[in-house]
Amino acid sequence: MENASTTSVSTAITESPEFYNSLPPANYNLSDLTVTPMTFRDRITVEFILNATSWLFSALLVIFVRVRKAIWMSLKSTVVFVTLGSFLLNIPLILFQAWMVFNLQAGQQPVYTVFVCSFLKNFCSSTTSAYQVLPFAVSLYRYRIVVLKGHPSPWFVINVHIIVTTIFIIYAFLNYPFGENNKNDVCYTLRFSNGMELVRIFSTLFFNFAAIIVNFVILRFVKHFENENKNIQSKIIQLTQSLLIQSVIPVIVSLPLLLLSFEFYFGIPMPSSFGSTWYALTFLGPFLMPLSSILGIRSTRKELLDTALCGCFPKQSVGHSQMKSTITVIMASRHERSFTIRDDD
Repeated sequence: MENASTTSVSTAITESPEFYNSLPPANYNLSDLTVTPMTFRDRITVEFILNATSWLFSALLVIFVRVRKAIWMSLKSTVVFVTLGSFLLNIPLILFQAWMVFNLQAGQQPVYTVFVCSFLKNFCSSTTSAYQVLPFAVSLYRYRIVVLKGHPSPWFVINVHIIVTTIFIIYAFLNYPFGENNKNDVCYTLRFSNGMELVRIFSTLFFNFAAIIVNFVILRFVKHFENENKNIQSKIIQLTQSLLIQSVIPVIVSLPLLLLSFEFYFGIPMPSSFGSTWYALTFLGPFLMPLSSILGIRSTRKELLDTALCGCFPKQSVGHSQMKSTITVIMASRHERSFTIRDDD
């Protein structure tokens, strides 16, 4: 029976120009060829433009935090980590989208084996989930410092997120043994598991809401001691509030697409606007998530605005008495810790 199926596929390949979708999906093997159909061109082009724009703005944020040494050194395990992580983890999806757009706009349908197309689709879904849950590792890091009074290494956030990312990549590979061939917009024949997609969606939501809850607990904790040292505590509260906002952003921007997934894969009806408009919010996540944390801290917000405005508003000149006072403060605090917000406070 299997030999007959393979023979029929081979015959279709040699005799029909539409061999990629001439048979039911179940008749194709992982080694058989499939294509991204031309009907997907307009949609993937719009998605690529949105995602590429968001990614380029994200790249500008990476440059910003890198050239601002105070931010790079003081907030490397929180703001910098999420900014850089959002930029890097979105690269696989950007490249896959660019490949499809380049070919489809040139009038060619990209050709892959079912295995390769399925891997690219599922792997990019996993990396998308991986960048959406970046705040989870940061929230655990801050909880250990603020609440547990620990001193975790800056590598803690990287190690935690590597584990989380590995989990999502495992989900991608599990689509092969647990999935079955389906028709899909990305490629005519796609090996995909509705069950694994459900696991991925709920895992993403779990890590997102866990980050929100942990950041909220941290905020309640630091507000309890707000009056002990107002100068330091206010800065810790600023950082905690910015990280709380940052952890909420992935849920907000990805909610339409997550709900749309329930309709697409599980038949649960959703408003039509989710599929036509609101799902595009997901592609803004790599930019909005780090931006929210940068804007949430007064000092980094001022730095960003000053950079964006190219220093159009000159600072006031410093008089002799002010300069003398400043030098005195610097000399007095040379051996003391700076009051700059730090992610290990």
